[in-house]
Amino acid sequence: MKYVFHLCAFVVTIANSALLTASSITAYDNQTAYETNNHVFHNNEVAQGFVRLNEGFTVMPDACVSMDLLFSVSGDLDLRETGTVRMLKDLEFDSGVTLTTGGYIDGRGHTLILHGDFVIPAGNVVHINGDTIIDAQGCQIIVGENAQIFVDTNITLTIANAVVTSMRNAPTYPPLRCAALSSKLVFDNVVFAPADDFLLQQGQLFIHNDVMVTGTSAFVYHSPMPSFIVNNSCLYFDPDVTFSVAPATFTDAPYTLNNTYTDNNFFKMTDVTSVLYLNGCDMQTTHTGFRLARGTVIADSKLTCVSDTTLTYKNLAERLSDKSGLHAFSWHPNGWLFATGHNSEVRVYRFDVVAATLYDTQLYGDGDSVVKSVQWSPDGKFLAVGGIGGDNKHNIKVYYFDGTRLVLWAEADFDIIVSEVRWSPDGRYLAVGGYQPISLCYVRVFRFNGTSLPLVAQFDENSESLDWSPDGKYLVIGNASAPARAEVLRFDGASLTVAAYIDYGNIIYAVRWSPDGRYLAVGGYRPTDNYEIHVYRFDGSSLTFCTHTSWGRDTLVHSLSWNPDGRYLITCGSRLGINLIRTYNFDGTMLSLIDAANLAGVGESVYPISWRPDGNFIAVLKDVDPTTYFFNVNYGNETLPQALSSSIVFGDHAKGGDYDIHINLQPGASLNLDGKMVYDNVDAISIPLPG
Repeated sequence: MKYVFHLCAFVVTIANSALLTASSITAYDNQTAYETNNHVFHNNEVAQGFVRLNEGFTVMPDACVSMDLLFSVSGDLDLRETGTVRMLKDLEFDSGVTLTTGGYIDGRGHTLILHGDFVIPAGNVVHINGDTIIDAQGCQIIVGENAQIFVDTNITLTIANAVVTSMRNAPTYPPLRCAALSSKLVFDNVVFAPADDFLLQQGQLFIHNDVMVTGTSAFVYHSPMPSFIVNNSCLYFDPDVTFSVAPATFTDAPYTLNNTYTDNNFFKMTDVTSVLYLNGCDMQTTHTGFRLARGTVIADSKLTCVSDTTLTYKNLAERLSDKSGLHAFSWHPNGWLFATGHNSEVRVYRFDVVAATLYDTQLYGDGDSVVKSVQWSPDGKFLAVGGIGGDNKHNIKVYYFDGTRLVLWAEADFDIIVSEVRWSPDGRYLAVGGYQPISLCYVRVFRFNGTSLPLVAQFDENSESLDWSPDGKYLVIGNASAPARAEVLRFDGASLTVAAYIDYGNIIYAVRWSPDGRYLAVGGYRPTDNYEIHVYRFDGSSLTFCTHTSWGRDTLVHSLSWNPDGRYLITCGSRLGINLIRTYNFDGTMLSLIDAANLAGVGESVYPISWRPDGNFIAVLKDVDPTTYFFNVNYGNETLPQALSSSIVFGDHAKGGDYDIHINLQPGASLNLDGKMVYDNVDAISIPLPG
C-alpha cells in the first residue's frame, strides 16, 4: 500500500485587513451575518448561527471566543499566541484558511473539519487544550519549521484522514508534542511524514485503521507510557524509516506508579487483527527491550532488527566556556538556545557546540536585583524569571520570545526572594518557591493566562528548590532551612495539599523527579551522616527510600539533573572548597559512581547543572567571572552481556496462548539481526495478513 502526496507552498503573513469593532455575532431565524472583514473577538464573546466569517478572525491575547457556526470559516486566523477558540459544535475551515499566529483550540470533543491543506507556520505553536478531533478529509496538515501542535495535560487529540508533514525540527522539539504522561495522540487513517527524526517524548499513541510512517527519518518512541494498536488497525513503517523503541525509563515496564513489573510491552495490540507492518525498515530498541504480543507482525522486504543499540555514559569532555551566567540557566526545548541570569540581566544565547552567540539581553530589575532562576515554558515560547527584585516587587516576570528577542509579557509580585521558578508540563501554571530569613515563606502557583499571572494556590513553607512531576499532578518542594523536608504536594488546579514527605537534614538545595515520575532525587547539606544524595520511590501516596550516597564530610550538593532517559543522575556541589561534578548510574535500587570531575577554583561556588534535552551536553555555572561551562557527554557501547529482557521479544509465554504473536514473513522477505531476539510464543504460529 503506497500513499502519494504533494506539498503546497504557502506564504503566511500577519493579517492587515480592517478590523471591525469587537463584538459577539449571532444570527438565527433566517437571518445571516456575513462578515467581509477580519473580525476581532475579546474574552467571552461568541459567534453563533448563520454567521459567515469570510476574512477570518482575531482572538485577543488571553481571550476566548465560543463558536457554534452553521457556515464554514475562511481567511486569516490570528490567535495572538494565547487566544482560544472554543468549539461548541463541529467547526469547518475552508481551503483558504491561513493561521498567522499560534494559540489555543478547545474542541470540547467536537471535530474541526478541513476543506483544504492547513499550515502551522514556522515558529508557531498551536495548543490543544480540550479534547479535539481534526478531520482533514484527505488534506495535508503541514507543520512548519520549528512549529508545533502541542497536546496539553489530560487532553486527547485525534487526527483523522490526514497527511501530516513537517519541516525541519530539532528532535527534542517535535512537530507533534504531548505535554505530559496523561496526554493522548490518536492517529486514524493517517500518513505521517516528518522531515526530521520524530521523538514522542511523553503521553500515549493510539493507532486506528491504517497509519503509515514514511520518509527517511526515525520514529523514536521515548514515552514510558504504553501505546495501542487497536483491532482491525495497522501501523505501517515504510522503507528507509527507523522505528526505535527507547522509553525514558531505566526499567523494562510500562509506566505505572504502583509497581515495576517486568513487561516491556510498550506497544499493546488488541488481537490478531492489530498489525505492525515492517516493510524493509529498521526496528531498534535500547536497554528496556521491546515485547510484542497478541497481534500480528508482518515482515516484508529487507528488514533489520537491532536490539543492542544501548549506549552507556563514559565521561565528560569540556568543549566550551562562556561568560554568560551566574545563578540561573535553562535549556530551550529545542536544545539550541539557552537562557541565563547574569546579575540583574536576563540573556538568551544560541548554542552551536563551539561557541555561544548572544541573541538578546533584558534588564530584570535595578542594580540591586539578581536573577536567581530562569526556565523556558514547555513550548519554548515564554521564559519565566525570578530572583531578588529591588524592592521584591514584580520579581516574577514572564517574557515572550519571538525567535530573536525577549518581550516582557506578564509579571507578578512575590514579596520574598524567589529561589526557583518551574512551569507545569503543559505550561498552564508557574510554580514559584522562595524564602525570606526570619520572615515570610511560601510556595505559590500562578496560572499563566497569556497576559497575567493570577494566583491560584499557596502553601506556607519555604523552598530552595521545587519541581513538577511529569504528569503535572504533584509539586515537590525542598525546604531551605533546618530541619529540612522534601514534601510532595498534590495540585488540583486550586490548592496544594501534602501527599507525602520525608525528613532530610539541615537544608535541601535540589529536588528533581526522574523523567518517568517514579523516583525523586534529593540533594543538599546533611552533616549528621554525610549522605547528601537520596533517591526515593514514589507510588502516588508515599515516598519509599531507595538508596543514598556520600561525597564525604562537609559536602554541599547544589544541583541535580536526570538525563533524558532516567538512567543517570548528574550532581554538582562543593566539598572543602573544591567544586565537584559526579555522575551516577541508577538501576532502581542503588546509585553507582561512574564519573567524577573537579572544577578548579577554591572558594568558588557551583550553581545549577543542567542536561541538554538530547542528553549530549551538560551545562554548569560558576560564580567567578561568571562562567558557564559546557561539557560534551561521551557515550560508548555497552560492555555487559545483553540480557534477554533487553532484547526484541515476540509473544508472552507466561501469560498463555492468548498472548502469542502471529508472525508473517512475506515472500522474498529477509531479516538481518544485530543483538538478541526471543521467540516467546506458547505455539508456533504464522498466518497471512488478516482480511
